[in-house]
Amino acid sequence: MSIRKILFATKFRELSFDALTTLLELKEAGLEEVVLLHVIEREKVGFVPYGGYLKEEEERLREIARVRFEEWQEFLNQKGIKSKSYILVGKPVAKILAVADEEDVDLIVAGRKKRRALERYIGSTMLDLLHSTKRPVLVFKYMWCDMEEGREFCVLNQRLCDHVLLTTDWSEPSERAFQFLENFKGVLKKVSLVHVVSEDLDKAALENQIKEAKERLNKLAEELKQKEMEASSYVRVGKPAQEILNAAQECGANIIFIGTTGKGRWRALWLGSVSQRVAELSQVPVLLVP
Repeated sequence: MSIRKILFATKFRELSFDALTTLLELKEAGLEEVVLLHVIEREKVGFVPYGGYLKEEEERLREIARVRFEEWQEFLNQKGIKSKSYILVGKPVAKILAVADEEDVDLIVAGRKKRRALERYIGSTMLDLLHSTKRPVLVFKYMWCDMEEGREFCVLNQRLCDHVLLTTDWSEPSERAFQFLENFKGVLKKVSLVHVVSEDLDKAALENQIKEAKERLNKLAEELKQKEMEASSYVRVGKPAQEILNAAQECGANIIFIGTTGKGRWRALWLGSVSQRVAELSQVPVLLVP
């Protein structure tokens, strides 16, 4: 499978035109079409006491989105990328899933700004989406946010696939994430492979697992080199999510690839899987392969 069609879901404030332009480097990997989607949440145009449905408000929000999408589609057309747009009213996750199925997209792209610590484990559209789809999801993150003259501004990671950090724990989801790299062969410049060994092992078990991990990672790196991809490998010891994030920062990765399995929503909400914690806390985009 190649990445020929992307669903680009945006609330505008979280995933901007700048993010869309960054994705265009995937044209070198086969990208042909971008499906733009903006969902107007029903609560914004729903029934109010004695007022009924806010039809004029819906039309106003649709017009704002339509004007923006027209500009974006003109830009995509100039770059040789086909496009179409959807402006829908309803629940965001349900609409994203419906359009993804209707258009049979290869990748869903959705944005998430870095949140404050107290907000990290509150349910969100992104969390619901990750639990509901079987398609790969790119959680597009801004590299960092800051305040200037009382206004928040974000700096975008300008290159997406210059340097990929791929995590593996030898599981089937990790294998699928490794195979998914093939779709980016035309744009990948460097791949760093990382495996995290638990710090809770005794000395002998720790040494054995580190040795085994190095051997297995070296084999994966050789596979990538045979496909003309620059590759290196790292074994870390500690808590998986934190060590993955540390490795991404230290090696200068532009994006993290990670396999993910489904979990019960409430268990994941309170405990968090490794993949979800990485997607939540990473300062660079994270591609989750289910």
